[in-house]
Amino acid sequence: MNKHQPKQLVVIFAAVFVLFGLCGTLHTQEDVSFTLEKVSGNVYSLIGAGGNLAILKGKDALLVVDSNYARTVNAIMDEIRKLSPLPIRYLINTHYHGDHTGGNAILGEGAEIISHAKCRASFLRTQKPEESAENLGAPQKIFETEMTLPFEDQTVKLLHFGPGHTAGDAVVVFENAQVIHAGDLFFHGLPPYIDVQDGSDTGNWVKTIGKLAEKYPDYKVIPGHGPVATMVEYMKFADYLRYLRAEVAAAIKAGKTKEEAVESIDLSAFDHIQDMGDFLTKKKNIEWIYNEMTRE
Repeated sequence: MNKHQPKQLVVIFAAVFVLFGLCGTLHTQEDVSFTLEKVSGNVYSLIGAGGNLAILKGKDALLVVDSNYARTVNAIMDEIRKLSPLPIRYLINTHYHGDHTGGNAILGEGAEIISHAKCRASFLRTQKPEESAENLGAPQKIFETEMTLPFEDQTVKLLHFGPGHTAGDAVVVFENAQVIHAGDLFFHGLPPYIDVQDGSDTGNWVKTIGKLAEKYPDYKVIPGHGPVATMVEYMKFADYLRYLRAEVAAAIKAGKTKEEAVESIDLSAFDHIQDMGDFLTKKKNIEWIYNEMTRE
């Protein structure tokens, strides 16, 4: 944890409410307040309203991961320009949700936008049909399993391990700086959103975290939401998902309804994960995992 965490958590959690339309009164100045922080090497995190960004600073250009909301993109650009006046060469989307792709059209102007193939498909499916892919800032280049992206003297890898938070999650690995941007495969300090409709798979999600921890044990992790973390903290998040899956599976086997499962599963061991409003809660996580496990 770092000294900026309390402020970051307030901003991040407020942004999550806005993301899911839970509180129309949260469009305050703090919504567009960001914290720019050096993570390691030439990799920086930009944390505030919406999903966290990563910025890789090169000699001639920038690489940016995720673009936040359309309404915050000007504030984001101001923060990026504090770091560097260089152009953005690559914009990578970790998944299709609007708090990670909403600023694509502006932030990605003149850049090459890259995502997993299923991210692009979900992005286009959830937009207004009359809008063109170009005007929306849809990803232009896609990958299936792995892509190595040479960036000056830096090596950046894009990895997809199968469905997790969504069907098309990408993990971005900055090998030189030893940093990972996990996207929404990591909610640090709050319950995750589990996109059952898009094909989430929390079982594979846990396996993905295990693979990353095995391959990159000493890397720092930029989560989709929450402060920058260690791999040990990321594994604690995996333990939470693993526990919920085991408890929900047992409840289903015992013939319990979803409501009975929600009421019977003990969540006392996870006080470090703080509920946010009525939507991002640990009990909602039980509901979503139940839906996922009983999905046809």
